[in-house]
Amino acid sequence: MIKVNLLRTLTAAKRSGPTLPKKPLPRAALILPLVVILPAAGIGAYWYALSRQVESLTVRRNELRIENQRLQDLKKQLAEFEAKKQERQSRIQVIEQLRQNQTGAVLLLNHVVHSIPEKSVMWLTDLEQKGERVQITGYTVYGDSLPDFISNLAAGGFFRTVDLEIYEDQQKEKQAARFVLVCTTNLKAPTE
Repeated sequence: MIKVNLLRTLTAAKRSGPTLPKKPLPRAALILPLVVILPAAGIGAYWYALSRQVESLTVRRNELRIENQRLQDLKKQLAEFEAKKQERQSRIQVIEQLRQNQTGAVLLLNHVVHSIPEKSVMWLTDLEQKGERVQITGYTVYGDSLPDFISNLAAGGFFRTVDLEIYEDQQKEKQAARFVLVCTTNLKAPTE
């Protein structure tokens, strides 16, 4: 048996229906979307790049502001340190100038005070200078600290001679012993 498909021609006719004549698209229709889309894409890409650049510059600006604030604080600290340094330098300079300007009486008193033995119980009651002669009067609880005091005075180089003039031992009354030293200094007494 032979089969013939008659519907095929009917379905093909229905599918094809009324057909419009196909015309080629004009070039303007193809160029117009390109003219609109490409510049819009370029502008969008440029805007995106600029927004990224603005963000990075904003972050950098904030970092620089923080760094600037830190440097300003350091600058203030440095100025304070410089002011303190200058003040201390001027104090040191005044102290050095005072040391250089020390004269006989100050040098004499410094030498006598530094000659007292550290662990002695001794006190001085009178220090009198007349010319090159210096008389030191004082008391000591322990008599063995007096020879140390005399040797310290002699070793300092300030006095040419150091002599014990009076030593009154008060052991019976259990009091401190009184002493008088007579020294000859290398310096002249200042004229008044």
